[in-house]
Formats: sequence, C-alpha cells, structure tokens
Amino acid sequence: MDYRFEKDILTNKTRYFFSLLGPRFEVMNELMASSLSRRFGHQYKSISIFSSHPNKYFAKENYIVLNKHASNIEDDTAGSVIYLQEYEDLNKEFVHSPFIKKLAGQLLKKQEQLPIYSFTTSFLEIKDPRWLVLGPSSKISNYYDNKVQQYKLFEKLNLPRNNARIFKNKTELTKKSRAFPSYITASYTSGGNESGLIYDKAMLNGFLSRLRAVNMKDRFLVASIFKHIVTMPNVSAIVTDENKTNVLVISDQIMRGTRYLGNIYPSSISPKHREQIKKVAIKIGNHLSRKGYRGFFGCDFLINNQGKLVVIDLNPRRQGGYACNALALKAVGINLTDIELSCALGEVSKTDLTYENIQYPVAWAHSKVKPHDVGQDICREIKKGDMIKIFSERKGNYLGTFYKNNSIFIDGYIGYVVAVGKKREVVSNFVINASDALLKEVLF
Repeated sequence: MDYRFEKDILTNKTRYFFSLLGPRFEVMNELMASSLSRRFGHQYKSISIFSSHPNKYFAKENYIVLNKHASNIEDDTAGSVIYLQEYEDLNKEFVHSPFIKKLAGQLLKKQEQLPIYSFTTSFLEIKDPRWLVLGPSSKISNYYDNKVQQYKLFEKLNLPRNNARIFKNKTELTKKSRAFPSYITASYTSGGNESGLIYDKAMLNGFLSRLRAVNMKDRFLVASIFKHIVTMPNVSAIVTDENKTNVLVISDQIMRGTRYLGNIYPSSISPKHREQIKKVAIKIGNHLSRKGYRGFFGCDFLINNQGKLVVIDLNPRRQGGYACNALALKAVGINLTDIELSCALGEVSKTDLTYENIQYPVAWAHSKVKPHDVGQDICREIKKGDMIKIFSERKGNYLGTFYKNNSIFIDGYIGYVVAVGKKREVVSNFVINASDALLKEVLF
C-alpha cells in the first residue's frame, strides 16, 4: 500500500479529515479545511484517498492510495497503473479497509470526531457516531442514486421526462429484442459509464460484459432515443432544510458522444427553459428534503431542436463541476463549504442564496483529461495556474496532470483543465483544445 503521513500525525494538535474527492477537487480540500477550522477552532488538514499514485504536485503531506484492483495488476506488472475506481466502489473499499479502521481509531483518540468528505455518500455506510459525514445520508443517497428509482421519482412528481421501460435483470433484458434501438442505463452509473446507445444484441452483450458487480444483478432502464439534441443543461442545487431548495448554478454539459467531459457556464438556454429547470430542481429537492436529504445535488436535462425539455438524471451527490461552482460562488461572497458543513451538522444555513444575486459575472469551463487508448505511459508531470486565483480575478487558465511518471494508463482520467474569462466561446474552446494538447504532451 502506498501512503504518506506527517511524522507526528498521531501526536500533534492538528485535526484531520478524510477526503475521497480525488485530485481534480484538490482546492475543495483547502476550502473545507478552512470551514472546519473556523467552525471548531482547530487547524484541520485533509488525508486524501487516491485511486492511483499521485505525482509530485498532488502528493501532499498526507495521502493513501486505496485500490485493490489496481494493486493486483501492479503486482503482476511490477509497475504503477492508472485504473481509477468509481466513487461508489472507492467508498466501499474505504469503509471495509482494515488500514483505514486502524488509522481512524488512532486519530479518534486525539480528536472528538472524524469528518469524511466524499464525492458521493452512496455506499458510504458508516455507523460510528464519531464520524461526521460531510454530505447527505448514505441510505438516502444510495436509494436515489439508482437510475431506476430516479425514473420512478420523475414519474411520481410528473416531471417532463423521456419514455422509458424498466427491466428487472439482464436475463429479461437480453430476451426482449424489441428493446432496440434505445439508450440503456445500468442502475448505478455516472459520467456516461455503463450506459449508452444500443442498436442490437451484439452491442447489448458487449455492454453487459463491461458491467461492474454492483450492476450485474440489478435492474436496467431502457429509454427511447431522444433525437435532435441541441443542449444538455445541468443544474447544481442544495437542500438546506425541509422544503428549502436553492438553485445555485445552471451550466451546459460538454460531451463527446455520450461521454461527459465537463461543463461550461453560463448556460446558453433561454429564460423560459431556465425557469423550467429551476422549477424541476426545486420540486426534486423538496421531495428529497422530506425524506431527510440535506446537501448538494444536481440534475441533467436534454433540450431538442423543437424546444422540448426532459430531465434525465438525478445526481444525489456533488458533481463534476463542484469545484468550479464553489469557486465561482466564493468569488461572489458565498462559502459553499460553510453551508455544506451546516447541513452535515443538522443546522439550517441563514445564507441568502437568491439565484439572481449569486451568479458569477463571467464565463468558466472545465474538462477532464481522459486518454482514448489504454496502455500508454505517463511521461510528464504538469501543473500550471491557480484555480482560486483565476476565479477571484475572473480570468486565466488552470491545467494539470495528477499521476506520477511511468504510470501505465488503463482506465479513468489523468488530468484537469479549467478556463475563466469574459467570452463563453473562448473558454469553451480552450478547455477542449487544451485537454487534447495535454494528452499529446504527457502520454508516450
């Protein structure tokens, strides 16, 4: 196991929290550490949980690489690999890790509680009351992270949605040839993984062969193809109390086919669609609130060339644009991590989150850097720019790669690109072109 700790981590006066966010959200660890420090009167630092070995720019004072699957491959290849886990799988490995249990027990001897900060709380099942989960209830998040449950919720709330059918397992799915052509989604998926357009049984069999264990025995959602898409908006919102949902940001998704790459703000949608999206998000958020949900969530939408809008996805968690959303809000005076901490503590935030008053005045865009082919080596380590600075100054670029030289890429993403500026088209072009250029520069 690869890890690094401060020598006096168990004896110093610093308090620690575990972060499972991943390196593209590095700046959020700084913001959450500040929120925890202000709230509890102690200095807080993060212990980052990575799925692969970090390079010199991201190998901070305290980190642990936790990835059994990748570790088994490394034993066979005698080298480092980049084979990133889905966040739900990382959560499960974290919860059941003897190494983590031992370290947590040692830390809890010197601090009253141990915060945990994760991209999603789905499958993050922690029963020890001394842990402070900085996010919504795992039970509720897990329930609504299921795509089939989401569709049932959209039906129940009578939201604008695409036509879809539910298949109880893969056996039923493979027997129903009339399921084609369609867009098929496994129960637990994000970023376009384990979902896609399927036109025949050969494509279906290939799709089923790539499923993770969590999806092998669950249901499938089979939706009609929504044609002539012109925009794919995304909304970020937060639930702070029962029937109190605030819409924070509406952006457009940057896609390559069905694969999610990033977001661009502001959205290009019409005022009519913006109000429609806000109403849908508030309706969903208020429903979640009555189930006990508190914290960040998002939704994805499609709009076609006839102006029809449908909601297609609920993300009961933080989203890919989380860091950009938080930094844009910080630049206009809103500390998102303070609000999230209040939610985790069962308090109601008094921060004014009126949508019109908290919008960032210029454009931003971000994109993951994801190689197209496996087996390539990382040959350079790069980090340029300051994410907090470019948002506060309303201009500039940030880019970086996360993993150490000579690592072999198998699956996941290797870096991150962000741009901020006055012109939406300029920042959009930058992140797309810079992502492709970065791939050529760091892969061999």
